[in-house]
Amino acid sequence: MRPISKEKKFIYDIFIIISVLASIGITYLSISRGIYDVFPYFYLIPVVLISFTRPKISIFITVFVGWLYIALVYSLGLPDTGIFARATVWFFIFVSIGVLISTYSREYRKEGERSCGSFFNSQAGVFGYNRETLLIIDPNRKFSQFIGYECDELLLKTLPEIITDTTERELFLSQVRDKRKVGDIEVRFSCADGSKRWALASATDCAEPAILCTVVDITEQKQAQDALRLANRKLNLLNNVTRHDILNQLTALIGYLEISREEEKDPRLLSYVTKEEQAANAIRHQILFTRDYQNIGVHSPQWYNIGETVSLVMATLEIRHIRVTMNIASIEIYADPLLEKVFYNLIENSLRHGERVTEIEIISETVNDGINIIISDNGTGIPDDAKEQIFRRAYFKHTGFGLFLTREILAITNLTITENGVFGKGARFVIHAPPGTYRSILGNDTIV
Repeated sequence: MRPISKEKKFIYDIFIIISVLASIGITYLSISRGIYDVFPYFYLIPVVLISFTRPKISIFITVFVGWLYIALVYSLGLPDTGIFARATVWFFIFVSIGVLISTYSREYRKEGERSCGSFFNSQAGVFGYNRETLLIIDPNRKFSQFIGYECDELLLKTLPEIITDTTERELFLSQVRDKRKVGDIEVRFSCADGSKRWALASATDCAEPAILCTVVDITEQKQAQDALRLANRKLNLLNNVTRHDILNQLTALIGYLEISREEEKDPRLLSYVTKEEQAANAIRHQILFTRDYQNIGVHSPQWYNIGETVSLVMATLEIRHIRVTMNIASIEIYADPLLEKVFYNLIENSLRHGERVTEIEIISETVNDGINIIISDNGTGIPDDAKEQIFRRAYFKHTGFGLFLTREILAITNLTITENGVFGKGARFVIHAPPGTYRSILGNDTIV
């Protein structure tokens, strides 16, 4: 319950004065015509109004009204003991009603002020709007400061005037209509100075005609994100240009080394050429690694259908002589856009290093703490002392950077990968998706 404004109190005071004067007039007319049973009820109107609007002083005013009633009855009425007794009873009724209503009103107002204090002094901007007219209702001080309008000015505005982008506004309104409760939608508000400010908006469809909304200013966060995105774009452009130039020079260098090998006959010098070629190729692999690594985490994670992703990878690999078995549940996992490269690296690793691989199996299984996606083969497997080392960058000389990149890509969304196959019987890579990072495709509901 909000505190009664001065303007409303003034209007209530006028009604109280009018009702008291009307009660006095009705008392005079009633008693002069010998009517004693009806007019006391009219005094209840000013008693109730006083007790509700001014509970702190209502007891004194109620007593005054009661004494005024008794005085009028005693001065205008007949000298009848029954009439005087009823007037005295009515006096106590007036006072009792005044005390009860004023007590309840004080407690109700205290509770309302506590609630309104939290509402109107909240660090989040709060406002409401009428679902029919879209007029703004009850904006708090924080929202007024956020948007730059005074509260009184906001009461004259509609939602389309402060959320001017039609697409954003219609998305917001449609979600409120469909779901009745919406959380954390990014919306741009048009401020009094003509600027646009970003906010995370939430809304709840109340039982009243009003929709209650809260907004949290994220303008600085959005600006920082835009600045970071621009800086990353420029840095990636510089890296791409530099990497392209280095690779061109390396190609020329390797070409000259090949010419040197053809023309040089001295075995000692040929050994130097071989080492130079190895060094040049190592540099080339490291440069290509920077290209792959810089793309990790650049784009926002998304939901990916595991079965479709694996099928796309299979279509790019030469696996005609390999028997592939797939048994994957209808799920999606939340991962970096480079997820396809993860499966490519794992399957390509089996083909390249498994030596005698004839079967590859890709399955999913539900475990107590999430879901596992398992890629296994029947190749030579991985030695026990190398099961963790293969995911380290320093191990690239044996497997390339693929498995290191694989773990880094998965870690973006809290996915993990381990290898627990039996050496001599085949490799077995296990990707673990904890609760919240996978969901059923059928209902698009996150499985927890």
